Amino acid sequence: MIKGIVMSLVGQTALVTGGNKGIGRAICFALAKEGVNIIIAARNESESKETQDQLKDMGSKAFEIPVDVRNEEDVRRLISRTIDKCGRLDILINNAGVALKKRLEETTVEEYDKIIDTNLKGVFLCTKYAIPYLRRSKNGKIINISSIGGLHGIPEFSVYCASKFGVNGVTEAIAAELEGQIKVYSICPGAVDTDMYRSIYKSRPELKPENVAQKVLEIASPESRVASGKIIEISALPIPQI
Repeated sequence: MIKGIVMSLVGQTALVTGGNKGIGRAICFALAKEGVNIIIAARNESESKETQDQLKDMGSKAFEIPVDVRNEEDVRRLISRTIDKCGRLDILINNAGVALKKRLEETTVEEYDKIIDTNLKGVFLCTKYAIPYLRRSKNGKIINISSIGGLHGIPEFSVYCASKFGVNGVTEAIAAELEGQIKVYSICPGAVDTDMYRSIYKSRPELKPENVAQKVLEIASPESRVASGKIIEISALPIPQI
């Protein structure tokens, strides 16, 4: 077992959607270093297995489970297999997401559906089926990885912004619904240096996936005093221009 700095997290289980790369991968490593059991949930099985193996090399208990967060049956199976493998679920990290830089009038219905279904429906499904198990935890937490685009509209990202505004709205609503049972948060990073970001922009932002992971770690701790329902912006970096 890894000796964690946040000792109260040792032995807990975290499910991280999109945990195979970028922000999600950094979150997996940050939590694993504190002795948290990790479920890596993503569509790309080869990347997930690579992350799983690296976590196991660190001494972490880690499992990769393939999932398409847009598919209800996939998500049901994900939660069931999480419990089968770890016996508990304490922390849900809704991180899986996609983006598209395109003017609204040029965006197809298929592109709209992909973004909304991944970024918002995925949060709905994972949260819905995780809640019964999170209720059993003394540290039940849902941490949604949103975006600065969920706080401010960004030109040519209208559908992405709609999905992230939705995530923040859901966060505030279910925090009230689950008051006293499960704590719910939304983290809104600015520009983060990830593959997804680099596929859109040429610049390299200062904010790294590890910066987001550190904030997740702080909130995940049972000692955290951050109020449930909080929408947390962790970067004031300007929106880049091509």
